[in-house]
Amino acid sequence: MQGQLPRKILDLLREAKRNFEKLLRRAFEHYQLTIPQIALIILLNENQEMSISDISQKMGLSKSTVSGIIDRLERIGIVRRKRSDKDRRIVTAVLTEQFQIRGSELEQNFNRLLCDIFNTVSEQALLEIIKGLEMFNEIISANTDSFAASELSRA
Repeated sequence: MQGQLPRKILDLLREAKRNFEKLLRRAFEHYQLTIPQIALIILLNENQEMSISDISQKMGLSKSTVSGIIDRLERIGIVRRKRSDKDRRIVTAVLTEQFQIRGSELEQNFNRLLCDIFNTVSEQALLEIIKGLEMFNEIISANTDSFAASELSRA
């Protein structure tokens, strides 16, 4: 039984991710944007301006994937790339002036959706979920670091 529990955890995480993305697609279909595009817009709305590397790290996507998302958002006038005045090699992404109000609306709708979803869940239950996810992240992170170290010692 013990060996099946970690697999059950991964199955539940995968199912939760799939269900949450399905919910988001339905809730935001009128924007005619993908979930990664919406996530990037919300991220830029929160942070005003971010480098491709920072977006990549925050979203857990490769730089090339983020760059592709930005390309598509740039073509439809939502995002624009901006070169640093201090170092021309640094490129950041920002919401266009025309889309800043809509970006704020999108973020507010997302926050409202989250509140609606978890409205009937007790604070204690939410804290337990947070605690469990933090524990999961700590376990994975600790093992990622130790796995990398053991891989180096084998090489």
